[in-house]
Amino acid sequence: MKIACLQNFSKEGPARIASWSEKRGHEMSRYLASEDPGFSVSDYDAFVIMGGPMSANDAEDNPDVADALARVREFMESGKPVLGVCLGAQMMALSIGGKVAPGPQAEIGWFPIFRTEEEDHLLDQLDPEMTVFHWHGEQIQLPPGARLLASSRICPVQAFQWGDRCLGLQCHLEVSGNSLDGMLREFAAEVVAGGPTVQSTPQITSGFAAHGKACEEALERVLDRWIKS
Repeated sequence: MKIACLQNFSKEGPARIASWSEKRGHEMSRYLASEDPGFSVSDYDAFVIMGGPMSANDAEDNPDVADALARVREFMESGKPVLGVCLGAQMMALSIGGKVAPGPQAEIGWFPIFRTEEEDHLLDQLDPEMTVFHWHGEQIQLPPGARLLASSRICPVQAFQWGDRCLGLQCHLEVSGNSLDGMLREFAAEVVAGGPTVQSTPQITSGFAAHGKACEEALERVLDRWIKS
């Protein structure tokens, strides 16, 4: 399978999604939104869009966001598998009539998500409760016609599915040791600012040691199901 991966920010790449792609023999091409990526829906079998510090609501002031939203919408309308992570999931939601707004507080660190009672969906192989990594301040309001798959204690929409092949993940199942270190360096001020659901750097690092492997295994199960959808 040929997979296009669009990065909204150079420091937030596909991490373990790229590792999974290589292991499964898929061909992943990575593009940076700010460099005017020249590819079309017809070039690829599936599409992944990653996170970033900007807001999905910035289309009027940020042409890169506007272009990314248009590309997300085009892929979702094509019927091909689409996966959005964090900002990418928020862009997916906006593209199909949902909303994105600031949450009550930032969610940064390792916190549990809880699967809903939906059946036969792209996350149905995950445990009912699982501790995963989060780094976001804004939240998704569920788009019309989308299925809610998972929530956390302060974020009602942690995962949603639209149709059979489009999956939005607010959380970061894909985080690797290297990508986590990069986020901690790049966005250190957000950790220092703290908050009720903002963990310290030592907590985040130890959380990866405790939960990183389980997240990797869960991600691979999800991606295997997603790409075959």
